[in-house]
Amino acid sequence: MFDSKNLSVSAGIGLILTALFLLCALFAPLIAPFGMSQIIGDIWEPMSSTHWLGTDNLGRDLLSRMVYGARTTIFIAAMATALSFSLGAILGFMAAVVGGLVDT
Repeated sequence: MFDSKNLSVSAGIGLILTALFLLCALFAPLIAPFGMSQIIGDIWEPMSSTHWLGTDNLGRDLLSRMVYGARTTIFIAAMATALSFSLGAILGFMAAVVGGLVDT
């Protein structure tokens, strides 16, 4: 069973931040003030009340692009984890059952 008394402070902070990133990625269309590819301002605008992180070389809002980019980053990380887990399980099973050359 999960017991929060045995959880270290750094692990708790990591879990909270990971959950926050996941929620931000899931609700990106609701959180982001503009669309990911929407050109909404002049190029290289500095930080302001409408563009919290400014704009890029095409006039796209950087905060919106970062929020939407979290979706791609989390998807790639999840797929890499699933692939490495699957390959590790298959190779480990083969090494245990077959042995010999596969085991080395």
